[in-house]
Amino acid sequence: MTYSNFKSGKRCRLCSHNAPISYDYVKRQFEAVNYKLLSKEYINSSTKLKYICPKGTISYITWNSFQQGHRCGCCAKNVQPTMDKIKKSFEDRNAKLLSKKYLNCYEKLDYICENGHKQQISWDSWSVGHGCPICAGNKKHVIEFVKKEFEKEKYILLSKEYINNKNKLKYECPKGHIHFISYGKWLYGRRCPTCAIEKSKVDFNLIKESFAKENYILLSEKYISSLSKLKYKCPKGTIGHINWNSWSLGHRCKCCAYNMPTIDFIRKEFEKENYILLSNEYVNGTTKLNYICPKGHRHSMSWSNWNHPKKYRCTFCARERSSIRMFGSGNPQWKGGITCEPYCEIWLDKEYKKDIKIRDQNICLNPYCNNFNTNDLVIHHVDYNKKNCSPSNLITVCRSCNIKANIDRSWHQLWYKTILNKRYKYNCL
Repeated sequence: MTYSNFKSGKRCRLCSHNAPISYDYVKRQFEAVNYKLLSKEYINSSTKLKYICPKGTISYITWNSFQQGHRCGCCAKNVQPTMDKIKKSFEDRNAKLLSKKYLNCYEKLDYICENGHKQQISWDSWSVGHGCPICAGNKKHVIEFVKKEFEKEKYILLSKEYINNKNKLKYECPKGHIHFISYGKWLYGRRCPTCAIEKSKVDFNLIKESFAKENYILLSEKYISSLSKLKYKCPKGTIGHINWNSWSLGHRCKCCAYNMPTIDFIRKEFEKENYILLSNEYVNGTTKLNYICPKGHRHSMSWSNWNHPKKYRCTFCARERSSIRMFGSGNPQWKGGITCEPYCEIWLDKEYKKDIKIRDQNICLNPYCNNFNTNDLVIHHVDYNKKNCSPSNLITVCRSCNIKANIDRSWHQLWYKTILNKRYKYNCL
């Protein structure tokens, strides 16, 4: 702790945090600097305490601010005025001071302004130039005045109390709608929101005529609000949606604005490749379009995918072509269908397979295998001949190594023959 903090009243933070502060302790601290504590109760360090400073000023301060070294604001700024100085200041502005005693810069002083209005103001506000609120046009309204302002427009004020221009007031409009509004918003021009919505509604026939003037066909049968979507058909046959607010601002069909295709144009593009388009409406480039491909597959695709440089088409046909490439003669590792050939007769004997695994100690004999799962072991034919089931042609490996052996078969064949030759002295090479 620094000496300046100690001098300002700070002490051990742990002690001050854990030990509750009593009223008597706070009172003694005030009296130690010639302050008189007027409050009769101490609640917490953030609660205001009323006091009298050595110069007689009555004010408020929290215990938190007091122990940090803060004191009377008027004394600190050397702005403790005398009654003669305050009286002269009022007279200089043609006002008459009625109060006979000055407590502090925040207490209200009674006076009469130059226009005869009797008001109250603190010395703090008066000294910075504030004056009579009535003369300045900032007079606080009363409930009777606000009620008359509402009645001028045939509104009925239901609230019985006016606090300020931000407080909500309950009212009934000339059409019987009951709402709430602050007087500040009333002065700003706000009125009944229900009536405003009703006024904003446009006759449906007027909207229909507006669409027809530009050769648009309005498909919607009712109008809800200016933000509700209206279904239409543009002169080029595109079906879209737009709200009345956007239409009145000059917006029109997006397809026409961005040269988007019509449903008839898309149908012709599908027919060029013998596709049958089932959808009768085009919304945008990402909306799915139902179709039947030349092979009879029913599916859907967006126009952006159809028109993509990669030329996406029927997914079912693509899968069929992919399966041909991955399996059968289309695969580069195709060996003429030898996987379909039958094994030798002894391969059906489960005990024989078990003996091979016991011989290999029930582990994968590939020294570079990273699979430690001994429950996933298989018997691999070293020369890939299913009918050669002699012990010198069989080796125990895991399923992962068995799959890897299908790549570069000549290398794996030599690799596993070398392992068997070194392990069991088979003349495999």
